[in-house]
Amino acid sequence: MTGRQTAAGAVPTDTVTMNAPATTNPTTNSLITGERVRSAALPIAAWVWTRAVLLMFTYNVIPYISHGDIVGDVKTYNRWSQVFAHGHFPQGDPQWQYPPGAAVVIALPRLVRSATGLSYYTTFYGMALAADLITFLLVLYRCWHTAERRRAARADYTGAWAYVAAIFMLGPIVFGRYDVIVTMTAAVALVVVLPGAAGTWRARGAAIGLGALLKIWPAALVVGLPKRADGRRALLWAVLGAAVPTLGLMAFLPGSLGFLTGQQDRGLEIESVLATPFLIARRLGYSGTIRHQYGAFEVTGPGVAWAAALCELLTLAGFVWLLCWRRRANLLPGRWSTGRYYDAALVAVLIAIVTSRVLSPQYLVWVVALIALCLTLAPLGTGGTVLVGPCWLLLAAISVTQLEFPLLFPRLIHGGRFAVWIVAARNLLLVAATLWAARSLWRSAAPEREPAPTARV
Repeated sequence: MTGRQTAAGAVPTDTVTMNAPATTNPTTNSLITGERVRSAALPIAAWVWTRAVLLMFTYNVIPYISHGDIVGDVKTYNRWSQVFAHGHFPQGDPQWQYPPGAAVVIALPRLVRSATGLSYYTTFYGMALAADLITFLLVLYRCWHTAERRRAARADYTGAWAYVAAIFMLGPIVFGRYDVIVTMTAAVALVVVLPGAAGTWRARGAAIGLGALLKIWPAALVVGLPKRADGRRALLWAVLGAAVPTLGLMAFLPGSLGFLTGQQDRGLEIESVLATPFLIARRLGYSGTIRHQYGAFEVTGPGVAWAAALCELLTLAGFVWLLCWRRRANLLPGRWSTGRYYDAALVAVLIAIVTSRVLSPQYLVWVVALIALCLTLAPLGTGGTVLVGPCWLLLAAISVTQLEFPLLFPRLIHGGRFAVWIVAARNLLLVAATLWAARSLWRSAAPEREPAPTARV
């Protein structure tokens, strides 16, 4: 990465010149100075305090709204880890709908338990906490990187504060799901910098591939990759990062590709965006019901199948739109920037979330790191993020999510009016943020206009 001056010569940008020598990157020693570490004391202390509170909720030291909602999925993971120990995937289990890499994350606590004697639960919570810490440190690194670009002694920690607060607002469910581990792989793909441009893009691609192997959605990060050599290099390593471990798992664990058909019969989970009209309609006499199937509470009734099919069409349309944006953005050397990369990643993941048939609370963990990383670039001019507004709107959506799950979830199932309106408000915020972000991303890729010819006298 190389710094480039704006026309005014005052604000350094975060653009990349492809195949630039490694010496143009700020070194770790120049980024992590004593002054910057001292100035980060408050967000670091906030991370420690908030995570300690979340762990006390997780271990029921402090009573939580519903402790069973924290540990429920971990119990399922523990059961699946026993199946993996017998040499196969949990075929026939309607709750198993994950890519094969999830087996490694789920089985690892059992292996650690056999070596250390720690319980499955303690090991899993420790893994989730470690992933959360790594992601937070990557966000801090980006804050320091931005400060170095601006030649500032103290960094702007808006992104770090956003990350600390967002995870805390989502609650202890973050440690009871493996999504935070997947989010860490996405953060690595966005932030990692190695000596030499080629090594950096290989590492980014491999991280994208491994993330997709865990839970598909990190594959959306390829949308913002640059064109030509480095983008192709990253894409190749993304394919290798996903394909090579998949082939290894297929060789040792039968049923590794069962997830491809595991969700084909799923309907609309009650927290999803397109389920919201049906929940409101139930208040007005709609005959639909809510049933527990495929490991989730889903809306069933007239029109639901059409809405579920529409979700898939909207997802397809959203990613076709992203391809059109990519063509319009013309991400060639000199036009690609870290800001474009982060913004494209956030919009792609938002499209996947709001058009999904399922929108469990842990899905919002996916965007937390992306929001934080975008906000680390907010002080920059050209090459910075264009999604500051949508990021704050997303944080507002995250702030009410813990109200709908787990606090009001039982009432949501039984048609409680207040619960329905909370979910509707949260989903409206998500849709508004997605549309705003998509519009901002599209406008940021507008072709550069030629200067108007001056009139001759």
